[in-house]
Amino acid sequence: MKKLVIEPTKERIVAQSGLAIVGNLLNQMHLASRLNTYRLPDISRNPVCSNGDVAKSYIGLLCQGKSDYDNIETFREDAFFALALDFQRVPSSPTLRQRLDQAALTEKWKAILHEESLNLIRNTNAEISPVYAKDNPG
Repeated sequence: MKKLVIEPTKERIVAQSGLAIVGNLLNQMHLASRLNTYRLPDISRNPVCSNGDVAKSYIGLLCQGKSDYDNIETFREDAFFALALDFQRVPSSPTLRQRLDQAALTEKWKAILHEESLNLIRNTNAEISPVYAKDNPG
């Protein structure tokens, strides 16, 4: 991944700039490489977009408050999106939908996502605090 320098500025900052931090955190994980080693049923042996690129793309969408698969089309030609999240190819909306639908049916993907999330929390010494619903104090 190219090194991104974060420094103070008086210039206008675009909303997407936080993706660089997300990309940095994703690169501290083994998420993409672990997902790439797992072959999903009904997906060709050499898909155009790797499982890691699909996962990072969707994480990038979620970090911007977008959960609809079709929102990925906005970022297919966006060089910063791919640079910040450090992947080769942004998947199309149908690829994203099909791959994640397949992944949702496998316990292995769920296990990898849980393990890598936990490892990231541990490795960054993130402070965890509870969140309570308004009507349920705990």
